Amino acid sequence: MNDATINTGESVDINRHVRELLAKHHSIAAIWCIDDVKGIRPDLTDEQASEVLEEVGRKHDAEYGINWTTLECMADILFPKPDEPSQGGRP
Repeated sequence: MNDATINTGESVDINRHVRELLAKHHSIAAIWCIDDVKGIRPDLTDEQASEVLEEVGRKHDAEYGINWTTLECMADILFPKPDEPSQGGRP
C-alpha cells in the first residue's frame, strides 16, 4: 500500500485518492511503487527504484503494459547486477 504522511502527521492512502480522482474522469491506471521494484531488486536504493519506475513509465509498450518482467528488465538495464559466478562450468 502506498501511504503518505500529510502535514498533520496522519497517514493517507495515495492509491485510494488516485483511484477516486481517476474514477471522476472515467479512467483507470495501474499503480506501481518503489516497493514493487525493490521486491524484485532489493539491492537498489529508493532513488534507483524510482528511476526504474520513471524510465518504465516513459518507455513501456502500451500493447503489453507494465508488468513484473518489464520492471525487472529495466532495473537490469539501468543497474546491472554484479557478475554472478558462472554455472555449469561455463566461463
